[in-house]
Amino acid sequence: MFYPQKMTEVEIIVPAKDLLPVTRALSGQGVFSQTDVNYLSSDRNSAQANQWQEKVAAYSALERRVQSIIQALDIKQLPMKKHDLADPLDEETTKLVVDEIESEVKSLVEGINIENKNIEHFSGMLQQLKALADVDVDFSQMSDSRYIHSILGMLQHENVDRLRTSLSRIPFVLYPLSQQQQKAVIWLAGSKANTEILDRAARSAYLDPFTLPDDMNGTPAQIIESINRSINESKDKIASLQAQLKKVREAKEGQLLDLMWDLRGSHMTANAIVRYGKLKYTYVIVGWLYSNYLTSLKASLRKISSEIIIEARVADRGKDSSGVPTALNNPRLFRPFQSTVTTYAQPKYSELDPTPLVAILFPLLFGAMFGDVGHGALIAIFGALVMSKKIKALKFFGGLGPILLACGISATIFGFLYGSVMGYEGTVFEPLWLAPTEDIMTILIITIGAGVIVLILGFLINIYNLLTVKNFAQAIFGHNGLVGLGLYVSMIGWALPVVGKIFPIPEALSNLPLPKNFFMILLIVFAVLVMFSEVFIHLIEGHRPLVEGGFGIYFAQAFFELFEVLISFLSNSLSFVRVGAFAVAHGNLAAVFFILAKMVGPNGGVGYWIMYLVGLVFIVGFEGLIVYIQTTRLTYYETFGKFFNGGGTRFEPFTIQPAENEI
Repeated sequence: MFYPQKMTEVEIIVPAKDLLPVTRALSGQGVFSQTDVNYLSSDRNSAQANQWQEKVAAYSALERRVQSIIQALDIKQLPMKKHDLADPLDEETTKLVVDEIESEVKSLVEGINIENKNIEHFSGMLQQLKALADVDVDFSQMSDSRYIHSILGMLQHENVDRLRTSLSRIPFVLYPLSQQQQKAVIWLAGSKANTEILDRAARSAYLDPFTLPDDMNGTPAQIIESINRSINESKDKIASLQAQLKKVREAKEGQLLDLMWDLRGSHMTANAIVRYGKLKYTYVIVGWLYSNYLTSLKASLRKISSEIIIEARVADRGKDSSGVPTALNNPRLFRPFQSTVTTYAQPKYSELDPTPLVAILFPLLFGAMFGDVGHGALIAIFGALVMSKKIKALKFFGGLGPILLACGISATIFGFLYGSVMGYEGTVFEPLWLAPTEDIMTILIITIGAGVIVLILGFLINIYNLLTVKNFAQAIFGHNGLVGLGLYVSMIGWALPVVGKIFPIPEALSNLPLPKNFFMILLIVFAVLVMFSEVFIHLIEGHRPLVEGGFGIYFAQAFFELFEVLISFLSNSLSFVRVGAFAVAHGNLAAVFFILAKMVGPNGGVGYWIMYLVGLVFIVGFEGLIVYIQTTRLTYYETFGKFFNGGGTRFEPFTIQPAENEI
């Protein structure tokens, strides 16, 4: 649980005749991650190698086409059930099947698209003809005239005189047919000989011409009636085509889904074989396997052939483990928080998985900042609804459901400790611990103290990680190693008596029974060790020279690095004060909305409850989001910064099913 899954590297030599059964066996368990060893092939340009490359391209193209058909038919893709890889499909036979279905679906979809475009085109015509609906003139006869050129269109009122002026040198007729708010529908006519002049003048006056359908004759009202009939005909055609499409969907749905997964399996098989090493009569397969599945895999391969050779090497969690893929392995209760960890970085194979710590710390921090029985319960209910997946609108929150549920439960528990219910503090019941709005300094000091404990835990985890990979130099003299921990503890110990004179720190902490100036001496000693930590690290690692660039330059640089480390430790500790600050702000924010509610209306009135609901939405929604962000920040930048490096490679199992051990 505390480390990623233990991995074993396997090298398998397979006779060519057993290639496909072995590939199926490797994919069936979903615990094998393939390594590309194609470079081991004796002849990468052979006809057989090119054949599998061509299969990869063919399967990929066919898979895309089937996916497009499924989308066109609006087929819902259900989660994949247990599905072992079968023998790769024959590309030519599969292509014929896809061609047949695609042709049928394509003709129906294109027909629907054509009719939709017709409706769009006719709707545009209707918009133009609305302005002419009351005009009882057959304009089609005017457009067919041998001697007169006419333009029908819409023109801004202020441009009418401009148009008249432009045409003052030629005979013309400008007749307003109808008046709009800012525009007029006009009919402009003149001699065919002056067509160019008429068109140029119309463009200069920004006349928007109407385009009447050539195949429709009569008055605008008659044309509108004809267009409406055409729109209805197109709608009937669309309904008929959609009915045919539905029949195709019902008939082909199962076949298409099976075909898609078979193609995906064939594609994966071909792609895997391309990455094998190809010798004269055998193939070389290399990859990583969950160590506890090694015996099972060996048994599966032995059933296929006794000629298969398997070599295995268990990966050591040391410095040389950088190339080992990592698969997180946590109990189901902690598993939702894996996404919080991997969003920051993928753990290395050699370092502790911080998921258990995050699963405990994250809800605690959120609950401490957002402690309220009612508000926490609302967030918990929201998280449960997200987990249920019954409300489609909540799919946006994805895997956050369990995290929100845990945070809501934590906030509810802290609500009892704070005596806070739906913003009412100390009125429903007395706090079981303390009231943040009344014990402000106490809650701030407690949260800083809790932050100190979390940071010390981060130091200890980092030291353990470094000792595990036998990096003794960094474990002892690193800024986050033993020397850094000593500097941090001595700084806290030196500051306690000073802070205790100002803030209410328990006397047992501020007056520890230690020699006078004990922490001051420790602080100086560890400060010197931190300043010269690079020298000691170089000494242990055998790096020469111990000091680069001269002692004077090194001393100046080391002094400022020490100052930076001290400031970093101080800021990391004080960052946790925001936990107490948000706990205080939460109660005060609720009080502000209570005041606003009383200003809007009398206690218990409609206005009062409206403002109360507004406040509830703001607190649970907006403040809840801010608290979640602050919790994430404290987890990432203050806690992870002490021990979590990341940089690992995620384990990608060779299987058609998604990995079950990771979220």
